[in-house]
Amino acid sequence: MEYKSENRTCQNCKNDFIIESEDFKFYEKIKVCIPNLCIKCRSQLRHIFRNERIFYKRKCDLCEENIISIWSPNKETPVYCVKCWWSDKWDAYSYGIDYDIKKPFFKQIGELYKKVPKPALVGINNIDCQYVNYVADCRNCYMITESSNNENCIYSYWIQKTKDSVDLSFTHQVELSYEVNDCYNSYGLKYCNSCYNCTNSYFLLNCRGCTDCIGCINLRNKSYYIFNQQYSREEYLEKLKEFKFNSFLGVENFRSRFNKFIEKFPRKYAEIYMSINSTGNYQNNVKNNRSCFHSYDAEDNAYSVHVWRDAKDCMDCHTAGRSAEKIYNSTNTGLQASNCFCCHNCWGSNFTEYSFNCPSGMNLFGCMALKNGQYSILNKKYSKEEYEKIRFSIIESLKKNNKYGEYFSKEIMLFGYNETTAMEEFPLTKEEAFSLGYKWEDKKRGIYGEETIEWNQVPENIEDVSLNIKENIFKCLSCSKNYRIIENEFNFYKKINVPIPRFCPDCRHNKRLENRGKNILWHRKCMKEGCTNEFETFYAPDRPEIVYCESCYNKEIY
Repeated sequence: MEYKSENRTCQNCKNDFIIESEDFKFYEKIKVCIPNLCIKCRSQLRHIFRNERIFYKRKCDLCEENIISIWSPNKETPVYCVKCWWSDKWDAYSYGIDYDIKKPFFKQIGELYKKVPKPALVGINNIDCQYVNYVADCRNCYMITESSNNENCIYSYWIQKTKDSVDLSFTHQVELSYEVNDCYNSYGLKYCNSCYNCTNSYFLLNCRGCTDCIGCINLRNKSYYIFNQQYSREEYLEKLKEFKFNSFLGVENFRSRFNKFIEKFPRKYAEIYMSINSTGNYQNNVKNNRSCFHSYDAEDNAYSVHVWRDAKDCMDCHTAGRSAEKIYNSTNTGLQASNCFCCHNCWGSNFTEYSFNCPSGMNLFGCMALKNGQYSILNKKYSKEEYEKIRFSIIESLKKNNKYGEYFSKEIMLFGYNETTAMEEFPLTKEEAFSLGYKWEDKKRGIYGEETIEWNQVPENIEDVSLNIKENIFKCLSCSKNYRIIENEFNFYKKINVPIPRFCPDCRHNKRLENRGKNILWHRKCMKEGCTNEFETFYAPDRPEIVYCESCYNKEIY
Protein backbone atom coordinates (compact mmCIF):
# COMPACT_ATOMS: atom_id res chain seq x y z
CA MET A 1 0.00 0.00 0.00
CA GLU A 2 1.30 3.45 -0.91
CA TYR A 3 1.13 6.08 1.82
CA LYS A 4 1.20 9.87 1.49
CA SER A 5 1.98 12.49 4.11
CA GLU A 6 -1.06 14.13 5.71
CA ASN A 7 -1.68 17.32 7.67
CA ARG A 8 -3.48 16.85 10.98
CA THR A 9 -4.58 19.12 13.84
CA CYS A 10 -3.36 18.26 17.33
CA GLN A 11 -6.30 17.59 19.67
CA ASN A 12 -4.34 19.09 22.57
CA CYS A 13 -2.55 22.27 21.40
CA LYS A 14 -4.67 22.69 18.22
CA ASN A 15 -1.55 23.28 16.11
CA ASP A 16 -1.12 21.62 12.73
CA PHE A 17 1.34 18.76 12.35
CA ILE A 18 2.30 16.26 9.66
CA ILE A 19 1.98 12.49 9.65
CA GLU A 20 4.75 11.41 7.27
CA SER A 21 4.38 8.50 4.86
CA GLU A 22 7.02 6.55 6.83
CA ASP A 23 4.94 7.08 9.98
CA PHE A 24 1.88 5.50 8.37
CA LYS A 25 3.95 2.44 7.48
CA PHE A 26 5.14 2.05 11.07
CA TYR A 27 1.66 2.46 12.56
CA GLU A 28 0.35 -0.14 10.15
CA LYS A 29 3.16 -2.53 11.04
CA ILE A 30 2.45 -2.38 14.79
CA LYS A 31 -1.34 -2.03 14.32
CA VAL A 32 -1.84 1.12 16.45
CA CYS A 33 -4.09 4.10 15.73
CA ILE A 34 -2.84 7.24 14.02
CA PRO A 35 -1.84 9.73 16.76
CA ASN A 36 -4.26 12.46 17.80
CA LEU A 37 -1.43 14.57 19.20
CA CYS A 38 1.51 16.35 17.60
CA ILE A 39 5.11 15.28 18.30
CA LYS A 40 5.59 17.95 21.00
CA CYS A 41 2.42 17.05 22.89
CA ARG A 42 3.17 13.33 22.66
CA SER A 43 6.59 13.96 24.15
CA GLN A 44 5.25 16.22 26.88
CA LEU A 45 2.71 13.58 27.91
CA ARG A 46 5.45 10.99 28.36
CA HIS A 47 7.61 13.44 30.31
CA ILE A 48 4.98 14.19 32.99
CA PHE A 49 5.22 10.62 34.30
CA ARG A 50 9.00 10.86 34.66
CA ASN A 51 10.86 12.30 37.65
CA GLU A 52 14.59 11.79 37.17
CA ARG A 53 16.44 14.12 39.53
CA ILE A 54 14.12 15.46 42.26
CA PHE A 55 14.82 13.50 45.45
CA TYR A 56 13.07 13.53 48.84
CA LYS A 57 13.56 12.02 52.26
CA ARG A 58 10.66 9.84 53.39
CA LYS A 59 9.88 6.44 54.94
CA CYS A 60 9.45 3.17 53.10
CA ASP A 61 5.79 2.18 53.41
CA LEU A 62 6.75 -1.46 53.99
CA CYS A 63 9.83 -1.59 56.26
CA GLU A 64 9.37 2.00 57.54
CA GLU A 65 13.09 2.75 57.20
CA ASN A 66 14.16 6.28 56.25
CA ILE A 67 14.92 6.37 52.52
CA ILE A 68 15.64 8.61 49.54
CA SER A 69 12.90 8.65 46.93
CA ILE A 70 11.69 10.42 43.81
CA TRP A 71 8.24 10.32 45.45
CA SER A 72 7.59 13.08 47.98
CA PRO A 73 6.14 11.94 51.34
CA ASN A 74 2.80 13.61 50.59
CA LYS A 75 2.07 11.51 47.49
CA GLU A 76 -1.11 9.43 47.73
CA THR A 77 0.50 6.19 46.64
CA PRO A 78 2.56 3.57 48.51
CA VAL A 79 6.33 3.77 48.00
CA TYR A 80 8.79 0.99 48.88
CA CYS A 81 12.55 1.21 49.24
CA VAL A 82 14.50 -0.54 46.50
CA LYS A 83 15.24 -3.57 48.69
CA CYS A 84 11.59 -4.05 49.70
CA TRP A 85 10.23 -3.39 46.22
CA TRP A 86 12.37 -6.16 44.74
CA SER A 87 11.74 -8.55 47.63
CA ASP A 88 9.16 -11.32 47.95
CA LYS A 89 7.58 -9.64 51.01
CA TRP A 90 4.65 -8.52 48.88
CA ASP A 91 2.81 -9.67 45.78
CA ALA A 92 1.89 -7.25 42.99
CA TYR A 93 -0.77 -9.71 41.83
CA SER A 94 -2.69 -9.08 45.08
CA TYR A 95 -3.68 -5.70 43.60
CA GLY A 96 -5.19 -7.26 40.49
CA ILE A 97 -8.62 -6.16 39.24
CA ASP A 98 -10.99 -7.63 36.68
CA TYR A 99 -11.29 -5.72 33.45
CA ASP A 100 -14.70 -4.05 33.28
CA ILE A 101 -15.84 -3.70 29.69
CA LYS A 102 -18.32 -1.00 30.77
CA LYS A 103 -15.66 1.33 32.20
CA PRO A 104 -13.06 3.27 30.21
CA PHE A 105 -9.76 1.40 30.21
CA PHE A 106 -7.72 4.48 31.16
CA LYS A 107 -9.88 5.01 34.25
CA GLN A 108 -9.28 1.43 35.37
CA ILE A 109 -5.54 1.64 34.82
CA GLY A 110 -5.50 4.93 36.72
CA GLU A 111 -7.08 3.28 39.75
CA LEU A 112 -4.50 0.48 39.64
CA TYR A 113 -1.60 2.90 39.11
CA LYS A 114 -2.46 4.83 42.26
CA LYS A 115 -2.64 1.89 44.64
CA VAL A 116 0.25 -0.37 43.50
CA PRO A 117 3.56 0.32 45.36
CA LYS A 118 6.17 2.34 43.49
CA PRO A 119 9.93 1.79 43.75
CA ALA A 120 11.54 4.68 45.62
CA LEU A 121 14.25 4.79 42.95
CA VAL A 122 14.59 3.00 39.63
CA GLY A 123 17.71 0.93 39.05
CA ILE A 124 19.29 -2.51 38.92
CA ASN A 125 22.68 -4.09 39.60
CA ASN A 126 24.20 -1.02 41.29
CA ILE A 127 26.91 -1.31 43.96
CA ASP A 128 27.73 1.36 46.56
CA CYS A 129 25.66 4.02 44.80
CA GLN A 130 23.68 6.80 46.49
CA TYR A 131 21.02 9.15 45.13
CA VAL A 132 20.95 7.41 41.75
CA ASN A 133 17.87 6.97 39.60
CA TYR A 134 17.23 5.29 36.24
CA VAL A 135 20.66 3.75 36.69
CA ALA A 136 21.97 0.25 35.96
CA ASP A 137 25.25 -1.63 36.43
CA CYS A 138 27.10 1.21 38.18
CA ARG A 139 29.59 1.20 41.04
CA ASN A 140 30.45 3.86 43.63
CA CYS A 141 28.43 6.65 41.98
CA TYR A 142 26.64 9.58 43.61
CA MET A 143 23.80 11.70 42.24
CA ILE A 144 23.81 10.35 38.68
CA THR A 145 20.67 9.68 36.64
CA GLU A 146 19.73 8.03 33.36
CA SER A 147 23.04 6.15 33.18
CA SER A 148 24.60 2.71 33.04
CA ASN A 149 27.95 0.89 33.31
CA ASN A 150 29.79 3.69 35.13
CA GLU A 151 32.24 3.82 38.04
CA ASN A 152 33.23 6.57 40.49
CA CYS A 153 31.08 9.29 38.91
CA ILE A 154 29.32 12.21 40.63
CA TYR A 155 26.58 14.70 39.65
CA SER A 156 26.15 13.48 36.09
CA TYR A 157 23.30 12.85 33.68
CA TRP A 158 23.06 10.26 30.91
CA ILE A 159 26.56 8.85 30.97
CA GLN A 160 27.64 5.43 29.73
CA LYS A 161 30.80 3.38 30.39
CA THR A 162 32.41 6.37 32.10
CA LYS A 163 34.85 6.49 35.04
CA ASP A 164 36.21 8.89 37.66
CA SER A 165 34.36 12.00 36.49
CA VAL A 166 32.13 14.82 37.80
CA ASP A 167 29.48 17.04 36.17
CA LEU A 168 29.09 15.27 32.83
CA SER A 169 26.12 14.95 30.51
CA PHE A 170 25.54 12.74 27.47
CA THR A 171 28.97 11.12 27.46
CA HIS A 172 30.19 7.69 26.44
CA GLN A 173 33.48 6.07 27.46
CA VAL A 174 34.96 9.16 29.07
CA GLU A 175 37.43 9.11 31.97
CA LEU A 176 38.86 11.58 34.50
CA SER A 177 36.88 14.50 33.09
CA TYR A 178 34.97 17.49 34.45
CA GLU A 179 32.16 19.71 33.12
CA VAL A 180 31.78 17.89 29.82
CA ASN A 181 28.84 17.61 27.41
CA ASP A 182 28.34 15.18 24.51
CA CYS A 183 31.86 13.76 24.42
CA TYR A 184 32.93 10.25 23.40
CA ASN A 185 36.00 8.06 23.92
CA SER A 186 38.00 10.77 25.67
CA TYR A 187 40.26 11.24 28.68
CA GLY A 188 41.17 14.18 30.90
CA LEU A 189 38.78 16.76 29.42
CA LYS A 190 37.65 19.90 31.26
CA TYR A 191 34.92 22.31 30.11
CA CYS A 192 34.54 20.61 26.71
CA ASN A 193 31.56 20.06 24.42
CA SER A 194 30.92 17.76 21.44
CA CYS A 195 34.38 16.20 21.27
CA TYR A 196 35.52 12.72 20.18
CA ASN A 197 38.79 10.94 20.93
CA CYS A 198 40.36 13.92 22.69
CA THR A 199 42.81 13.95 25.62
CA ASN A 200 44.07 16.34 28.31
CA SER A 201 42.38 19.48 27.03
CA TYR A 202 40.40 22.51 28.24
CA PHE A 203 37.50 24.38 26.62
CA LEU A 204 37.15 22.52 23.34
CA LEU A 205 34.13 22.65 21.04
CA ASN A 206 33.53 20.26 18.13
CA CYS A 207 37.05 18.83 18.12
CA ARG A 208 38.25 15.38 17.04
CA GLY A 209 41.43 13.52 17.91
CA CYS A 210 43.02 16.47 19.75
CA THR A 211 45.55 16.25 22.59
CA ASP A 212 46.78 19.04 24.88
CA CYS A 213 44.69 21.82 23.37
CA ILE A 214 43.06 24.84 25.03
CA GLY A 215 40.21 27.07 23.88
CA CYS A 216 39.80 25.56 20.41
CA ILE A 217 36.93 24.94 18.02
CA ASN A 218 36.58 22.70 14.94
CA LEU A 219 40.09 21.21 15.20
CA ARG A 220 41.03 17.80 13.85
CA ASN A 221 43.98 15.74 15.14
CA LYS A 222 45.99 18.60 16.62
CA SER A 223 48.28 18.98 19.64
CA TYR A 224 49.50 22.03 21.58
CA TYR A 225 46.99 24.45 20.10
CA ILE A 226 45.57 27.47 21.95
CA PHE A 227 42.73 29.47 20.40
CA ASN A 228 43.31 27.47 17.20
CA GLN A 229 46.96 28.54 16.99
CA GLN A 230 49.95 26.17 17.10
CA TYR A 231 52.44 26.42 19.99
CA SER A 232 55.53 24.45 20.92
CA ARG A 233 55.18 22.08 23.86
CA GLU A 234 57.20 24.41 26.10
CA GLU A 235 55.18 27.48 25.09
CA TYR A 236 51.94 25.57 25.62
CA LEU A 237 52.86 24.48 29.15
CA GLU A 238 53.86 28.03 30.09
CA LYS A 239 50.54 29.38 28.79
CA LEU A 240 48.66 26.69 30.68
CA LYS A 241 50.12 28.00 33.94
CA GLU A 242 49.20 31.57 33.04
CA PHE A 243 45.51 30.71 32.58
CA LYS A 244 45.23 29.66 36.25
CA PHE A 245 42.62 26.97 35.71
CA ASN A 246 43.09 26.00 39.35
CA SER A 247 41.14 29.10 40.44
CA PHE A 248 37.51 30.11 40.00
CA LEU A 249 38.42 33.52 38.54
CA GLY A 250 40.91 31.93 36.15
CA VAL A 251 38.27 29.54 34.79
CA GLU A 252 35.54 32.18 34.49
CA ASN A 253 37.83 34.70 32.81
CA PHE A 254 38.91 32.13 30.25
CA ARG A 255 35.31 30.98 29.72
CA SER A 256 34.37 34.56 28.81
CA ARG A 257 37.30 34.83 26.35
CA PHE A 258 36.44 31.46 24.79
CA ASN A 259 32.76 32.30 24.30
CA LYS A 260 33.72 35.47 22.41
CA PHE A 261 36.37 33.64 20.38
CA ILE A 262 34.03 30.96 19.02
CA GLU A 263 31.45 33.48 17.77
CA LYS A 264 33.35 33.98 14.49
CA PHE A 265 33.57 30.28 13.58
CA PRO A 266 30.90 28.36 11.64
CA ARG A 267 28.90 25.57 13.25
CA LYS A 268 27.68 22.48 11.52
CA TYR A 269 23.87 22.48 11.25
CA ALA A 270 23.73 19.47 13.60
CA GLU A 271 26.05 17.24 15.59
CA ILE A 272 25.54 14.20 13.34
CA TYR A 273 28.57 12.06 12.48
CA MET A 274 29.19 8.78 10.65
CA SER A 275 25.46 8.60 9.99
CA ILE A 276 23.22 7.91 7.02
CA ASN A 277 19.88 9.48 6.12
CA SER A 278 19.24 10.89 9.61
CA THR A 279 17.88 14.12 11.07
CA GLY A 280 17.93 15.53 14.57
CA ASN A 281 20.95 16.32 16.70
CA TYR A 282 23.78 14.68 18.65
CA GLN A 283 23.85 11.45 16.67
CA ASN A 284 26.76 9.16 15.93
CA ASN A 285 26.88 5.98 13.83
CA VAL A 286 23.14 5.88 13.12
CA LYS A 287 21.09 5.04 10.07
CA ASN A 288 17.60 6.16 9.06
CA ASN A 289 16.93 8.04 12.31
CA ARG A 290 14.30 10.72 11.80
CA SER A 291 14.08 13.64 14.25
CA CYS A 292 16.07 11.84 16.92
CA PHE A 293 18.19 13.49 19.60
CA HIS A 294 21.16 11.95 21.36
CA SER A 295 21.43 8.64 19.57
CA TYR A 296 24.30 6.37 18.68
CA ASP A 297 24.79 2.89 17.25
CA ALA A 298 21.10 2.75 16.27
CA GLU A 299 18.89 2.60 13.19
CA ASP A 300 15.35 3.05 11.89
CA ASN A 301 14.08 5.17 14.79
CA ALA A 302 11.91 8.29 14.82
CA TYR A 303 10.85 11.16 17.13
CA SER A 304 12.92 9.79 19.99
CA VAL A 305 15.47 10.91 22.56
CA HIS A 306 18.21 8.60 23.87
CA VAL A 307 17.91 5.73 21.39
CA TRP A 308 21.26 4.05 21.63
CA ARG A 309 23.41 0.88 21.72
CA ASP A 310 21.63 -1.13 19.01
CA ALA A 311 18.16 0.36 19.38
CA LYS A 312 16.14 -0.40 16.27
CA ASP A 313 12.66 0.34 14.95
CA CYS A 314 11.62 2.59 17.84
CA MET A 315 9.28 5.57 17.62
CA ASP A 316 8.18 8.21 20.13
CA CYS A 317 10.54 6.94 22.81
CA HIS A 318 12.46 8.50 25.64
CA THR A 319 15.36 6.13 26.35
CA ALA A 320 15.35 2.85 24.47
CA GLY A 321 18.62 1.03 24.20
CA ARG A 322 20.84 -1.98 24.72
CA SER A 323 19.25 -3.94 21.86
CA ALA A 324 15.74 -2.51 22.27
CA GLU A 325 13.57 -3.19 19.24
CA LYS A 326 10.12 -2.14 18.11
CA ILE A 327 9.39 0.11 21.12
CA TYR A 328 6.58 2.63 20.67
CA ASN A 329 5.49 5.66 22.70
CA SER A 330 7.40 4.51 25.80
CA THR A 331 9.96 5.68 28.34
CA ASN A 332 12.95 3.85 29.79
CA THR A 333 12.17 0.56 28.09
CA GLY A 334 15.25 -1.29 26.88
CA LEU A 335 17.73 -4.04 27.84
CA GLN A 336 16.70 -6.51 25.13
CA ALA A 337 13.10 -5.29 25.31
CA SER A 338 10.94 -5.65 22.20
CA ASN A 339 7.37 -5.10 21.04
CA CYS A 340 6.53 -2.78 23.94
CA PHE A 341 3.92 -0.07 23.42
CA CYS A 342 3.03 2.72 25.88
CA CYS A 343 5.27 1.38 28.64
CA HIS A 344 7.24 3.02 31.43
CA ASN A 345 10.29 1.39 33.06
CA CYS A 346 9.76 -2.03 31.53
CA TRP A 347 13.36 -3.17 31.14
CA GLY A 348 13.81 -6.51 29.44
CA SER A 349 10.12 -6.96 28.67
CA ASN A 350 8.50 -8.27 25.49
CA PHE A 351 5.01 -7.95 24.03
CA THR A 352 4.03 -5.62 26.87
CA GLU A 353 1.58 -2.71 26.64
CA TYR A 354 0.35 0.09 28.91
CA SER A 355 2.47 -1.10 31.82
CA PHE A 356 4.57 0.55 34.55
CA ASN A 357 7.63 -0.82 36.34
CA CYS A 358 7.36 -4.35 34.92
CA PRO A 359 10.89 -5.75 34.40
CA SER A 360 11.38 -8.90 32.34
CA GLY A 361 7.68 -9.29 31.58
CA MET A 362 6.05 -11.11 28.69
CA ASN A 363 2.53 -10.58 27.34
CA LEU A 364 1.37 -7.95 29.83
CA PHE A 365 -1.36 -5.38 29.31
CA GLY A 366 -2.12 -2.59 31.79
CA CYS A 367 0.06 -4.01 34.58
CA MET A 368 2.00 -2.44 37.44
CA ALA A 369 5.10 -3.68 39.30
CA LEU A 370 4.97 -7.26 38.01
CA LYS A 371 8.42 -8.83 37.98
CA ASN A 372 8.79 -11.62 35.40
CA GLY A 373 5.03 -11.56 34.92
CA GLN A 374 3.28 -13.29 32.04
CA TYR A 375 -0.19 -13.27 30.43
CA SER A 376 -1.57 -10.69 32.84
CA ILE A 377 -4.04 -7.83 32.49
CA LEU A 378 -4.50 -5.17 35.21
CA ASN A 379 -2.33 -7.35 37.48
CA LYS A 380 -4.53 -10.40 37.12
CA LYS A 381 -3.06 -13.56 35.61
CA TYR A 382 -4.86 -15.47 32.85
CA SER A 383 -4.36 -18.44 30.61
CA LYS A 384 -2.94 -17.64 27.19
CA GLU A 385 -6.37 -18.02 25.58
CA GLU A 386 -8.14 -15.83 28.16
CA TYR A 387 -5.40 -13.21 27.96
CA GLU A 388 -5.65 -12.90 24.18
CA LYS A 389 -9.44 -12.68 24.30
CA ILE A 390 -9.51 -9.86 26.92
CA ARG A 391 -6.61 -8.04 25.30
CA PHE A 392 -8.46 -8.05 21.97
CA SER A 393 -11.55 -6.64 23.71
CA ILE A 394 -9.59 -3.78 25.30
CA ILE A 395 -7.82 -2.90 22.07
CA GLU A 396 -11.10 -2.83 20.15
CA SER A 397 -12.61 -0.47 22.74
CA LEU A 398 -9.58 1.83 22.47
CA LYS A 399 -9.66 1.78 18.69
CA LYS A 400 -13.28 2.94 18.68
CA ASN A 401 -12.06 6.23 20.15
CA ASN A 402 -8.81 6.23 18.15
CA LYS A 403 -6.86 5.82 21.44
CA TYR A 404 -4.92 2.60 20.94
CA GLY A 405 -1.28 3.66 21.01
CA GLU A 406 -1.89 6.94 22.85
CA TYR A 407 0.04 7.32 26.10
CA PHE A 408 -1.49 7.41 29.60
CA SER A 409 -3.86 10.26 30.31
CA LYS A 410 -2.54 13.23 32.31
CA GLU A 411 -5.49 12.79 34.68
CA ILE A 412 -3.74 9.83 36.32
CA MET A 413 -0.35 11.55 36.79
CA LEU A 414 0.90 11.66 40.39
CA PHE A 415 3.98 13.86 40.07
CA GLY A 416 3.83 17.62 40.12
CA TYR A 417 4.70 19.07 36.73
CA ASN A 418 7.70 20.85 38.28
CA GLU A 419 9.13 17.51 39.47
CA THR A 420 9.20 15.97 36.02
CA THR A 421 11.48 16.18 33.00
CA ALA A 422 8.65 18.02 31.24
CA MET A 423 9.74 21.09 33.23
CA GLU A 424 13.18 20.96 31.58
CA GLU A 425 11.94 20.47 28.04
CA PHE A 426 8.63 22.38 28.20
CA PRO A 427 8.85 24.81 31.16
CA LEU A 428 5.64 26.19 32.66
CA THR A 429 4.79 28.45 35.58
CA LYS A 430 2.66 27.05 38.38
CA GLU A 431 -0.36 28.97 37.09
CA GLU A 432 0.18 27.73 33.53
CA ALA A 433 0.51 24.13 34.73
CA PHE A 434 -2.76 24.33 36.70
CA SER A 435 -4.59 25.92 33.77
CA LEU A 436 -3.55 22.98 31.59
CA GLY A 437 -4.71 20.38 34.13
CA TYR A 438 -1.33 19.40 35.58
CA LYS A 439 -0.41 19.00 39.25
CA TRP A 440 2.31 20.96 41.08
CA GLU A 441 4.56 19.97 44.00
CA ASP A 442 5.33 22.55 46.71
CA LYS A 443 7.16 20.21 49.08
CA LYS A 444 10.60 21.65 49.86
CA ARG A 445 13.66 19.44 49.49
CA GLY A 446 17.42 19.54 49.96
CA ILE A 447 17.41 22.08 52.79
CA TYR A 448 20.76 22.18 54.57
CA GLY A 449 20.21 25.19 56.84
CA GLU A 450 22.07 28.47 56.58
CA GLU A 451 25.37 28.64 54.73
CA THR A 452 28.36 28.42 57.06
CA ILE A 453 30.92 30.17 54.89
CA GLU A 454 31.06 33.11 52.48
CA TRP A 455 32.78 32.66 49.12
CA ASN A 456 35.25 35.41 49.95
CA GLN A 457 36.46 33.13 52.74
CA VAL A 458 37.25 30.31 50.31
CA PRO A 459 40.78 30.37 48.80
CA GLU A 460 40.86 31.07 45.06
CA ASN A 461 43.24 28.21 44.27
CA ILE A 462 42.19 24.63 44.90
CA GLU A 463 45.64 23.84 46.34
CA ASP A 464 44.94 26.19 49.24
CA VAL A 465 41.53 24.71 50.11
CA SER A 466 41.68 22.41 53.14
CA LEU A 467 39.82 19.12 53.59
CA ASN A 468 37.43 20.54 56.21
CA ILE A 469 35.71 22.42 53.39
CA LYS A 470 33.39 19.41 53.08
CA GLU A 471 31.97 20.22 56.52
CA ASN A 472 30.69 23.58 55.32
CA ILE A 473 27.46 24.64 53.66
CA PHE A 474 27.75 26.83 50.56
CA LYS A 475 25.35 29.22 48.84
CA CYS A 476 24.84 28.96 45.09
CA LEU A 477 25.87 32.14 43.26
CA SER A 478 22.96 31.69 40.85
CA CYS A 479 19.86 30.47 42.69
CA SER A 480 21.03 31.07 46.31
CA LYS A 481 20.18 27.49 47.28
CA ASN A 482 22.48 25.85 49.82
CA TYR A 483 24.55 22.76 49.02
CA ARG A 484 27.47 20.70 50.26
CA ILE A 485 30.68 19.34 48.75
CA ILE A 486 31.02 15.62 49.50
CA GLU A 487 34.41 14.07 50.30
CA ASN A 488 34.85 12.08 47.06
CA GLU A 489 33.90 15.15 45.07
CA PHE A 490 36.43 17.33 46.92
CA ASN A 491 39.16 14.75 46.41
CA PHE A 492 38.38 14.75 42.69
CA TYR A 493 38.78 18.53 42.40
CA LYS A 494 42.10 18.27 44.23
CA LYS A 495 43.26 15.45 41.97
CA ILE A 496 42.58 17.22 38.67
CA ASN A 497 43.43 20.69 40.04
CA VAL A 498 40.16 22.56 39.37
CA PRO A 499 38.32 24.96 41.73
CA ILE A 500 35.33 23.77 43.72
CA PRO A 501 32.09 24.85 42.01
CA ARG A 502 30.31 27.98 43.18
CA PHE A 503 27.00 26.90 41.69
CA CYS A 504 24.76 24.16 43.09
CA PRO A 505 24.42 20.79 41.29
CA ASP A 506 20.97 21.72 39.90
CA CYS A 507 22.21 24.96 38.35
CA ARG A 508 25.22 23.17 36.87
CA HIS A 509 22.95 20.50 35.37
CA ASN A 510 20.55 23.10 33.97
CA LYS A 511 23.41 25.10 32.46
CA ARG A 512 24.71 22.03 30.62
CA LEU A 513 21.24 21.37 29.21
CA GLU A 514 20.92 25.01 28.17
CA ASN A 515 24.27 24.94 26.38
CA ARG A 516 23.28 21.99 24.18
CA GLY A 517 19.89 23.41 23.15
CA LYS A 518 16.35 22.08 23.00
CA ASN A 519 15.26 18.95 21.14
CA ILE A 520 13.53 20.99 18.46
CA LEU A 521 14.28 21.38 14.74
CA TRP A 522 13.95 24.40 12.46
CA HIS A 523 14.16 24.47 8.68
CA ARG A 524 16.97 26.82 7.61
CA LYS A 525 19.37 27.62 4.77
CA CYS A 526 23.15 27.41 4.86
CA MET A 527 24.70 30.78 5.80
CA LYS A 528 27.75 30.30 3.57
CA GLU A 529 27.60 32.92 0.84
CA GLY A 530 26.55 31.38 -2.46
CA CYS A 531 25.29 28.08 -0.96
CA THR A 532 21.63 27.17 -1.46
CA ASN A 533 21.54 24.00 0.67
CA GLU A 534 18.72 23.65 3.21
CA PHE A 535 18.49 21.48 6.32
CA GLU A 536 16.76 20.76 9.61
CA THR A 537 18.74 22.23 12.49
CA PHE A 538 18.49 22.71 16.24
CA TYR A 539 19.82 26.26 15.82
CA ALA A 540 16.78 28.52 16.00
CA PRO A 541 16.67 31.29 13.35
CA ASP A 542 17.15 34.01 15.98
CA ARG A 543 20.36 32.49 17.41
CA PRO A 544 23.65 34.29 16.63
CA GLU A 545 25.74 31.30 15.49
CA ILE A 546 27.00 31.01 11.92
CA VAL A 547 25.36 27.80 10.68
CA TYR A 548 26.66 25.86 7.66
CA CYS A 549 25.48 22.77 5.83
CA GLU A 550 27.72 19.72 6.15
CA SER A 551 29.49 20.28 2.84
CA CYS A 552 30.41 23.90 3.57
CA TYR A 553 31.36 23.09 7.14
CA ASN A 554 33.73 20.30 6.06
CA LYS A 555 35.37 22.53 3.47
CA GLU A 556 35.98 25.11 6.16
CA ILE A 557 37.70 22.85 8.68
CA TYR A 558 39.52 20.22 6.56
